[in-house]
Amino acid sequence: MLKKLGVTAVAVAIGALAVGSVAPATGQRGHGGGGGDDDHGGGGAVIRVLSTNTEEAFIDVGDPGFSLGDEFVFTSNLTKQGRPMGHTGVVCTITSTATEESQCVGTLSLLRGEITIQGLVAGEPQVFEFPITGGSGAYEGAEGTLRVRELSSNPTRELLTIMLSD
Repeated sequence: MLKKLGVTAVAVAIGALAVGSVAPATGQRGHGGGGGDDDHGGGGAVIRVLSTNTEEAFIDVGDPGFSLGDEFVFTSNLTKQGRPMGHTGVVCTITSTATEESQCVGTLSLLRGEITIQGLVAGEPQVFEFPITGGSGAYEGAEGTLRVRELSSNPTRELLTIMLSD
């Protein structure tokens, strides 16, 4: 479960940086025709970035070992085609030991603002999603989904796909 939480954090970080790299320089909101190279016909931008964990820690609170309230905290660098796009900060709190479920809250710090995400992750899925809950700066009012796909070749790296709604 700890490995999974670390991967989740990396993915969140990557997604945030990717969004920052495709927002228009005019300061428009990142979810209204962001002009990314992966835009789809529905009007919302689809952005893919690589997240790499740079720092992580497991905080054991309460009962010794894996227990309710324990936290996994991490930060990651976000890149697209080798270019820096930003970084992430994520905290995942254990909410169920029976299902290995965690509540994760994260912020993607990008070049023109921030995007926030929040959601539950249970078990150790290879692909999982978080709702985008908002943003600031060029991303004020951001909505959509962040999809995280673990890269089996490196447990500290994830491919993030940010799907911004109109």
